[in-house]
Amino acid sequence: MSAFGRKLAAEFEAEFARLANGWFLKWHELARGEPVEVDDFRGGFFRPPSKTFDAAAEHTYWLAIRRYIANTTAETFARIEREIGTHTGERAWQIIDDGAIALRSFLEKLHRHAVFTEHRLQARGYPEERHLSRRDAAILADVQQRKAALLKKYGAMSWAERIGQVLSGTWMRLVALAILSASLAGGAMVVFCYVSPAP
Repeated sequence: MSAFGRKLAAEFEAEFARLANGWFLKWHELARGEPVEVDDFRGGFFRPPSKTFDAAAEHTYWLAIRRYIANTTAETFARIEREIGTHTGERAWQIIDDGAIALRSFLEKLHRHAVFTEHRLQARGYPEERHLSRRDAAILADVQQRKAALLKKYGAMSWAERIGQVLSGTWMRLVALAILSASLAGGAMVVFCYVSPAP
């Protein structure tokens, strides 16, 4: 596995621990009859009106999980593309493959934990293995489709096109930096002229 793949896998491991010990754990407060406020993964919070894991809370629970998964999938593939940069051939394919493997492993583990938490919140005890190993086929299909699209894109893109793509992004950053520098320099000149004593 590439250094990028190892780094991504380690980050996903830390993210899983954060979610398990934070977001998922908060849902267990419902089982104790306490009010809950959890991230809805769209910039807000969800507060179930009742203190039970009823049908409305269950619907919101899975909606939030799917939203988190969709956001994470999109962000990860954008990061994979940034990591590819000017790499070609086998190196680019390795980055795509390692990124997709790390993401898929994380999403499967996350989904398994979500099913476990759902069973506990419904007071159904520990779920059987057949429930825990249940996969959300749409999520995994999305990862596979995005991976295939990237492999096709970078397999067909010439080295010159890849360099051009990277340079266009670099060029835009350089232009923005030049404008910012000029603005700051101009502001410094105005301040300098203003505070200088008149001759």
